[in-house]
Amino acid sequence: MIFLTILALGLYSCSSEDVATDAINGNELAKGKGNSNSGSNLGDYNVDVQVNADGSLWTYTITRANNKAKNLSHFIIDLGNCGDESASFVNIIYATVNGAPANLSPSEGAGTGCDPQAITTNFVKVNFEAASSWVLVIKFDRGYYEYTNAATWLKAGTSCNQGVSIAPGCPREEYCSFSQGFFFANGSFNNGASASWVDGLTIGGVTYTQAEGNQIWNIDRGPGGNVMLNAFFQLGAVRLSGVEAAVQSHADVIEAYFAAKGNVFNHLNAGGTAFTLNYDAAVFAAGSAIGSYIDANHCN
Repeated sequence: MIFLTILALGLYSCSSEDVATDAINGNELAKGKGNSNSGSNLGDYNVDVQVNADGSLWTYTITRANNKAKNLSHFIIDLGNCGDESASFVNIIYATVNGAPANLSPSEGAGTGCDPQAITTNFVKVNFEAASSWVLVIKFDRGYYEYTNAATWLKAGTSCNQGVSIAPGCPREEYCSFSQGFFFANGSFNNGASASWVDGLTIGGVTYTQAEGNQIWNIDRGPGGNVMLNAFFQLGAVRLSGVEAAVQSHADVIEAYFAAKGNVFNHLNAGGTAFTLNYDAAVFAAGSAIGSYIDANHCN
């Protein structure tokens, strides 16, 4: 267990790991605002951080060090701690606050007194309700090592105070993607891909089973041959591999196209031999870009 106590000028780690103290000592990066009745400061709260064994489940327990401390309105965590391999908002599978689904956002509204954008555009903001303490649980799609010097912000009353805390750093496993054939071809039922299909594959708001994905593949790779389905398979490959965030802009293009089309089986011709999906150059390019990513980052 890693325990952090928030002090007036930052968040100090009590773990055995060394913390970059020059970002903590003597630098009030965001001073509390407001008067003594409406303001708050970092010393009003304690934060305890626990990470499970594989680094995918993060629990932040925030309690009042001062029994007169204000209710927290939100807590912000900088996720950009490992360059291009940093965790991001899209890597969060779920989050709860005191056992209820959390209200999360990857942006900060105006007029709050917090300005995380001055440091990072890769952060998660978690809104809190009034409570005696707050237990925030965040589940990521993969495990991350602890980064001990991540920026965090506590918003309470009229104040938004910045300090440092432990947050996800670099991934414990290298980012990689299996190919479309791994997930969709006939061999996918014997190569271990079925484990990734347990909850199905949702593209364009439609959830497909592994058997349906295999059926689409066999029609398209057999008598069919609609190039738009290559983008479908490429998106499915990175989505089922859990690395979609690495190609998010391309994934968004493909997702929008199939959201407009609905279930791809609705576009199967009368003979059941081909799909009639109109060509879109941007979708084709997005699928090709994801294919290049998979080629460069293929799982061994």
